[in-house]
Amino acid sequence: MKYNFLQLIRKITLAFTICLLVFSITSCTNNQTTSPEIETTQTPAIPNNSPSVETTPTPSPKDDSTVNELPPKVKSAVLSDATKRVSKPLAALRITQAQKQSWGDSCLGLAQPDTLCAQVIVPGWKVVVTDGERDLVYRTDEKGKQVKLED
Repeated sequence: MKYNFLQLIRKITLAFTICLLVFSITSCTNNQTTSPEIETTQTPAIPNNSPSVETTPTPSPKDDSTVNELPPKVKSAVLSDATKRVSKPLAALRITQAQKQSWGDSCLGLAQPDTLCAQVIVPGWKVVVTDGERDLVYRTDEKGKQVKLED
C-alpha cells in the first residue's frame, strides 16, 4: 500500500489517540472517595488482659474549627446554592460542618447517568448547611467552582 505523508500522519495520530484513551481508562479504576482519618488508641490506666481499643472520632456537627478553615469562595458558593434550594434568606442558613475531602473522580463521587467523570483525585470539601429544619450536604472542589448536593 502506498500512503502519502498526510495519510500516514493521520493513521499514526489515530493509533496514538486510541492507545492513550485505552491506557487512561484502564489505569484509573479506583473511584472510591477518601477522607482524612484520625486514629487514637485508648489504653486503660490499670493493665488488664483485654486488648487496646482503637477509635476513629467523628467530628461534632457543631465543631466550628473546620468551618473556620473553609475558604470564603467555597463558603459563598455553597450558601448561594443552598439559598436557592430552601427558598430562605442567607441569614437563615448556617454551616454546621466542613471537612476536607479527596474525591475519587471529577464528579466528586456523584456521577449521574450518561455523565463521564475523569478518574482523578479531586481535593475538596464536604459541607453541611442547615436551615434549622433540614440539613443539606454538599461536595465541592477546593476552590468552590464545583458544588454538588448529595441526594
